Amino acid sequence: MDFARPLVNETLTSTRAIRSETHYRRCFRLLVEVWLPYGSSEIPVRVPEERLIDIFRTQTPKPLDTLNEARKLIGANESFQIIAKQAKQPCIALGQCGNGPLAIDLIKILLENLGAQRPALKILRTQSAVELKPEALSETSVSDHNPMLSPTLPLENFRGKFSPQLNSDFLNADLRIVVGELKPNHFLLYTGICDIVFPGLASESSLRSHLANRPGFSAAHLRKERDEITDKVNNTYALGVVLDSGKEAAHVAFGNVREALSTLQVALNATLTRDIPKLADIVVLSAGGTPDDESLLQAIETFPIGIGALKRNGALIIAAECGKGHGDTEFYDWTVERKQAHHLEARLRHNFNYNGFKAAYLSRALDSHRIYLVSTIPDYYVENVFGMRASRTVNAALQTAQRALGAESKISVIPDATRLIPKQQPPLAPTSSDVS
Repeated sequence: MDFARPLVNETLTSTRAIRSETHYRRCFRLLVEVWLPYGSSEIPVRVPEERLIDIFRTQTPKPLDTLNEARKLIGANESFQIIAKQAKQPCIALGQCGNGPLAIDLIKILLENLGAQRPALKILRTQSAVELKPEALSETSVSDHNPMLSPTLPLENFRGKFSPQLNSDFLNADLRIVVGELKPNHFLLYTGICDIVFPGLASESSLRSHLANRPGFSAAHLRKERDEITDKVNNTYALGVVLDSGKEAAHVAFGNVREALSTLQVALNATLTRDIPKLADIVVLSAGGTPDDESLLQAIETFPIGIGALKRNGALIIAAECGKGHGDTEFYDWTVERKQAHHLEARLRHNFNYNGFKAAYLSRALDSHRIYLVSTIPDYYVENVFGMRASRTVNAALQTAQRALGAESKISVIPDATRLIPKQQPPLAPTSSDVS
């Protein structure tokens, strides 16, 4: 179900402070204006300076010469160089990366190292990958993985609860490289490059088998299963980055998948962790823009970051375009029933469903917080199906929340919740023991 509504008509500028005069002569209040990612654009929020606790961003301590560092890491990896020279059918899989031009440059560096094999090389794009224009990578075969249509093969050496089906071009390759960004995820610990092999290159049926009807499972089990599937695909290397809130590279790593991900996880925790010294009455949060806010199902993964910075009974304002609507039929079915959180959690303990897990989290969050959603989803669905409060703009939602909670309410702003790890961890997500 797709919902469409025009974006708020605002002129884009950089973050800045502006003065707004009141009706009283000689009196004014200082407003801090912050632009929030929203789909492929941005929308503003204006917060009274005296009420602002902080704008929680992450920033790289010093600029990283990412491309030169990547060249050094690739050139110094002896096992890769040996396999690259012998490879007859290499394949590069591109996943999500908030810095598209950087991702393309990283692929070009890999192509430099695969010069002799370039005619046989294939590049696969997962559904969340950055766009690759034909002129950017001339003379290289580029195709999109479609979970419904792309040919797949079973991963024969995996001994799990189901048989994963992965893209046949990727499995048939004798050298595989995944390229993308590693990002934090409250439910799954990490997401991004670690999910390119699975579920990024999986068939639709494999993805459903992974996410639904999993007795005794939890979100932690899903993360472990994804990692185990990736580890079973031999001769797979990873070229990955960690980006800060400004989408500048804070770290780059290269090596076999397990080594590279371990290095990136350490860098991610060091770069994106911010102390939340004081809980706010109101938190304004962006779900990160495209592709992280394409649906409500995706945007919910950022809600815990805002909840973790919020007082009980406070207000959470979410900016998420949700151009693809709610995002999943199962998620809709779990929420439209409007069951209490403990009923949904009891169902999860009996038979885990990841989309149902998100519905249970939303229900539990609504028990103790006001949640305002600024999106393209029609107000009826936001309020009567998903139980949140709809608003046309972030500023309108902020004014409504201030009227409800009081003009003295303290406010925090999180411009990109996909690149922030709060030290005070959100308390509302069901633990593994709750749903296993």
